[in-house]
Amino acid sequence: MNFFLESVQLIMNLGGSVMLPIMITILGLIFGIKFFESLRNGLMIGIGFIGINTVVSLLVTSFAPVTEYYSKMSSGFTVIDVGWEGIAALTWSTSFALIIVPLGMLLNYLLVKIRFTKTLNVDIWNYYHPILTGTISYYLLKNLGVASMTASIVGVVVGVAFTVVACKSGDFFAKRWQDYYGLPGTTCTTLDQTLTFWPISFIVCKIIDLIPGLNKIQIDINWVSEKFGSLGEPSVLAFIVGLGLSILTKQDLGSALTMSVGLAAAVVLMPKMVSMLMEGLVPIANAARVSMQKRLGSEYEVYIGMDEALGLGDECGLAVALIMIPITIALGFIIPGVNFFPVAMLGALVYLGPAAAMYANGNIFKTLMGTIAIVAFMLVTKSYMADIATNLALQVGTLENTGQMITGSSLNEIQCVLLGVVGKFLGAF
Repeated sequence: MNFFLESVQLIMNLGGSVMLPIMITILGLIFGIKFFESLRNGLMIGIGFIGINTVVSLLVTSFAPVTEYYSKMSSGFTVIDVGWEGIAALTWSTSFALIIVPLGMLLNYLLVKIRFTKTLNVDIWNYYHPILTGTISYYLLKNLGVASMTASIVGVVVGVAFTVVACKSGDFFAKRWQDYYGLPGTTCTTLDQTLTFWPISFIVCKIIDLIPGLNKIQIDINWVSEKFGSLGEPSVLAFIVGLGLSILTKQDLGSALTMSVGLAAAVVLMPKMVSMLMEGLVPIANAARVSMQKRLGSEYEVYIGMDEALGLGDECGLAVALIMIPITIALGFIIPGVNFFPVAMLGALVYLGPAAAMYANGNIFKTLMGTIAIVAFMLVTKSYMADIATNLALQVGTLENTGQMITGSSLNEIQCVLLGVVGKFLGAF
């Protein structure tokens, strides 16, 4: 058992860019694809994944001068935002974290086989989202005096249950995901997207549809391109946004041009990286569908559950993500009770914009309103969850007891917030 868990830990430590090629290669063999073809598909997905992360890093690096400018105004904030990376590290350090991965994978396979779900989730790295839910449940019970063994069992059960929720939510959103992003045979199984970001975007879009005047606003990337020609092209728009941000933050000419060109490059490169990833994923999705139809019936579909990063090539979402940089900073100062400066959230905007775009159907106005709502929700809930995040990190051992409080993304997922509310009501946190 220890050998198995250590093997899983080794794979987890390799990161998504290595795990995905391994998983896809194995899946390809299971679904009847020859070894070297499976390996090639796995490598293409890994390369695309690395490319996406590189472009995200380029975005973050490009607007570093903007972040630095606004950071000087953040002396009133007392909590440090450690981002999703810090929360993921906390989650994987939980004693029972690695038990959930094999149990969740096995259960997923069985549930696909009995047709309870159509989603085969290969996004193992993002198992940390269900595990985080189990971790909060575990410490909630333990802090209330429940025995460690009992609390651990509950934590594992909750974690595994949310791996099933990830698959079922993947089923629910699959058609819209595939139609909007053009990703046949796939779906998203990342819980922050399916349980929080998309529901918020859906609600915002429905509200806008009920408001006379606002429901008539139809602005998309194609409309902008047709109206303004080359001026409306994503690369040119990104460059102009970069210049605008530079003026707002009083950058010198060199920094302004560097940032603007960097943003333009990211907007152009992101769809190409997603396309490269899909080049490896589509054959696997097709083979999975054919294989499962042979076993379960010709009418049966199977979806490959993947990371939300597949949607990052959306031009509308990327354009809105750039516009949201100063808006996010402003919301951090305006919304009452926000106790952290949202530096880490600026990098996450590249995920939030495309998330809001799906239910907005590429309408830039609706996407912007949806993204503002998502950011506001994150600012409020991450502030609310700060004492819980600090409590968890101290008990897991990823934070020294210096009195410094932390928060981070993923804690804002609706199920985590609800557990936080229950925990605080009962006096566990």
